[in-house]
Amino acid sequence: MQNDKTLHLAIIIGALLTMLLISATYSNFAYAQNKFRAKLDADNLVPPVDSPAEGVANFKLKDDAINSKINITGITDVSGAEIIMGTIGQNGEPVVDLLNTGDKSERSDGVAIKGNFTASDFVGSMEGKSLSDLQSAMTANQTYVNIITSEHPDGELGGLIYAKSTSTETQDITESPNPIEENDEGDSEEEAEESEDADAEGNEE
Repeated sequence: MQNDKTLHLAIIIGALLTMLLISATYSNFAYAQNKFRAKLDADNLVPPVDSPAEGVANFKLKDDAINSKINITGITDVSGAEIIMGTIGQNGEPVVDLLNTGDKSERSDGVAIKGNFTASDFVGSMEGKSLSDLQSAMTANQTYVNIITSEHPDGELGGLIYAKSTSTETQDITESPNPIEENDEGDSEEEAEESEDADAEGNEE
């Protein structure tokens, strides 16, 4: 009888240690992700929107801020850009106003929005939380970018945010990240990374 109790206790302790190890491993993984991306497309919205526009949003965590860089082609009428907590097609709420924290510049073929935001810029359910909380939500594919225009006040473009190191092959937008091989100007992943790093250094100066 004593041996049975000892074995049962050992099994329980082993299960608890395994759960703690899994939790710690995921937390370390989430914390390690500092670069994120969203492929913006009208077909990503639910229901899809008829629009020729498309784009890419890049986010990079550095120190106590997140650098945001959005490039959109096909439209210039952008009245809103938000990070939404939730999955596309659900009734999520905005947690970061990317137009409020960034500068919008119009080009002949579209719009660019560049900026930086900190935890003090969080609104909605993220208000009062830390950058690491948003970082974890991005890693877990619990956030997306929503681009608003006057013609489509609920959103004309959308894209799930995912960690750049995430494998995206054969995965669906409603459940996991979008695949992307190039940015909106046809740059390679390596060139895009170098461009982002250069922008970040310029902002620091």
